[in-house]
Amino acid sequence: MVGTRAGKSSRPAASCTECQRRKQKCNRQWPCNHCQARNIPHLCKLTRVDSSKGAVASKGASRDGGRIPPDNVKLESTESTVEQLPSLATKDELRNLGYMPNGHDLLFGKPVPTNGLVSASKQAPDTMSSELKNAIRLLPPKPYTDILVQHYIEVTNFTYYALYPPVFSHDYANWWSDRTSGKPLTPALTCLLIRVCACSLQYLSPDIRTKLETELGEPVQSLSESYHHAAKQLSNTIAPGKGGLAQIQQLFLTSAWFKSESLFVESWHALSSCIHEAQELGMHKKHQRPGLSEFEIEMRRRLWCLLYVWDWQMSLLLSRPLVINQSSCAYELPNMQLEITDPANGPPSPVSHIASQCELGQMITRAPATIRGTSDDFEADSIKANIEAWMKSLPRAYQENNPDTRWDEDHIYVPLQRRQMHAIGYMTMLLPFKGFLAKTFDSQSSSTDRARRSSAIEIALHLMEVSHRLFDQVFPINAKFHLVTFLIFDTAAFLCSAVIHDKDNSLPRRDSVFQAIHLACSLLAQLAQVTKTGAICHPVLEKLARSLSSRTATAMNGDMPNAALGNFGNSSDSETLLYNDTISPESMPSSLEFMPANEMFLSNPASLDLPSNGMETLPIMGVGDFSGLDVGQFDEIWDWQNLDLTLLSHTK
Repeated sequence: MVGTRAGKSSRPAASCTECQRRKQKCNRQWPCNHCQARNIPHLCKLTRVDSSKGAVASKGASRDGGRIPPDNVKLESTESTVEQLPSLATKDELRNLGYMPNGHDLLFGKPVPTNGLVSASKQAPDTMSSELKNAIRLLPPKPYTDILVQHYIEVTNFTYYALYPPVFSHDYANWWSDRTSGKPLTPALTCLLIRVCACSLQYLSPDIRTKLETELGEPVQSLSESYHHAAKQLSNTIAPGKGGLAQIQQLFLTSAWFKSESLFVESWHALSSCIHEAQELGMHKKHQRPGLSEFEIEMRRRLWCLLYVWDWQMSLLLSRPLVINQSSCAYELPNMQLEITDPANGPPSPVSHIASQCELGQMITRAPATIRGTSDDFEADSIKANIEAWMKSLPRAYQENNPDTRWDEDHIYVPLQRRQMHAIGYMTMLLPFKGFLAKTFDSQSSSTDRARRSSAIEIALHLMEVSHRLFDQVFPINAKFHLVTFLIFDTAAFLCSAVIHDKDNSLPRRDSVFQAIHLACSLLAQLAQVTKTGAICHPVLEKLARSLSSRTATAMNGDMPNAALGNFGNSSDSETLLYNDTISPESMPSSLEFMPANEMFLSNPASLDLPSNGMETLPIMGVGDFSGLDVGQFDEIWDWQNLDLTLLSHTK
């Protein structure tokens, strides 16, 4: 007993709340070892440091016979003075005046208690709005909603990992329980649920698609659009700063839904709204407001990093300004420990790819010229070196060379995120070099420019290879993932531009360039059957590629010097290379170390005139046609002027 009393008098700080309830001791590192082992890391809550200090001070005061230290006297005097002040302005009144709520909830008059904060996702109104009623009515019966939610959690969510599955699944079960028992439902959580269904419908496997369309009697595209519009109406009823984390998540899914539908400008504006809503909750600040649990702080960090990643990437794609002001943003990366039970031998966290892209974005945005596409030669080389170093610093499971693939089968997000980060890395690396693919090269071109073009070709070919791997990973279920179509089309178009501007036939790896263009046409032909973006890009790239074939044929007829024909002077190899119906993406080599075109392509050049399945016959186009070409929504993120296609006019 003596030993026990001695142990109690010198015992360490209290365990987390879960372990205290179970009368266990833990390591007091969030999430603690016991909560991790019980698969409930999100329930782990540690006692605040300030509270422990206050408890120690209180015990010290009692031991000193009730004497209060001078600092405490001053504190009590201040608090008593504040208690006597009238409440000059409430938090909502200050918000109505336009003030941003700060991280400490300092108001005029009485301080606002923070120990009674309730998550907005758990608050429900007393009355149900018409928008909420419409959203509830529109949702399918529970068995079908279960299918959509489960598919989103197990497949779609891993692309960005905006939801933490255990918590969302728990909230989802409670939502149905409350609905069944007639209890009030939360608008923000209801809105998030219908957003999840709308996004899940965009990425269905063929068997699930057939089942839902047959039993619900409506195309999944129509269902997705209906859910999206209902969620939009319901979202408009939620005041700024009132929806909590669920509101941030559903606003992000709004942007994701628009992007999957190739509505890029709408996606950017939805992202802006989501960022502003997150700022209302103080997510852009390093020090979170008191009263939040460790899990809530971690989720805030995750969501803010995700918004930051989308911000810098969409600014590059859309040539639009950054929404997040870097000078007023001081945030921390998530600790990514919620899903990691074995840091040494377990798989990486599903959110680690977002944290890595966040670090890449911080590096890229330090060079504003990269965002504007005006990098000089030195800066281009520096960015290339930095991105190469970033890719080497990725976790072993995400390395490009000799990655750790032991988790690929059991954790489908690992190979997906690995290929996703490689594509992002090489896409960013190519940005400062793109100008050399649209620059005319002749006998007067400098050796420096030729070296830059050679680097651009190598990066572009590598990017096409990486994009091919990403295509194999996502097609057909996640074919609407915008990055796949954009990278294939954009890279191939700039390779076409490099061929057009190669006046002195000095283009390095010419055979590889033509085969990469052919590969892009083949991949886009498949994407055209399932995505709007693919349907837009495929005919455009084919028209551009056929113009290259026409240019080569014109050169063969004598309008261009024979020296400019290079390896294509013996036959119509360019047409054969670009339009070989017997070659599929599956038959392509995994590496773009291609063999010569005359050894690789043996099909009949007559295939040049055959339209693709489901596509109209595409005539050869001149420069005037390209200048007025309608590429639909894709015109919002792509500028034909970057290619400088005026040289095509000299081939007619």
